[in-house]
Amino acid sequence: MDWKDITKEEYDAAYDQHLPKAWIRFAYKYFSKSTEKKDMKPGRVVLGFLLSTFLIGFFATAFKLPRPIIATVTYAYMAVLTILVLFLFAAVFANNHRLKKVMKILGVSKVEYNLLADKFYD
Repeated sequence: MDWKDITKEEYDAAYDQHLPKAWIRFAYKYFSKSTEKKDMKPGRVVLGFLLSTFLIGFFATAFKLPRPIIATVTYAYMAVLTILVLFLFAAVFANNHRLKKVMKILGVSKVEYNLLADKFYD
């Protein structure tokens, strides 16, 4: 079957078999390039925390403050950044895996799938 012959109903049926989990929707809603202005608060909070801990650690090191202060700030920065990166990486990986299942059901390639998504939802 040619990808152009796939109807919106067939596309929706295949997509509905593998809907994104809530945590994937959360990651894409609040931390993607296409995040809307009204949804930017969680991303800004995380960015603000990372930027402030980085600057505190930087100036604490530059002004030779005691090691426990530098270590505390550095570990907090490292923990939040690591969790964020692993969370977003897992969301992208899981979403790609989910989309591969949908593409397999439809019998299309990634390019053809993107064309179908644009055709039906743009």
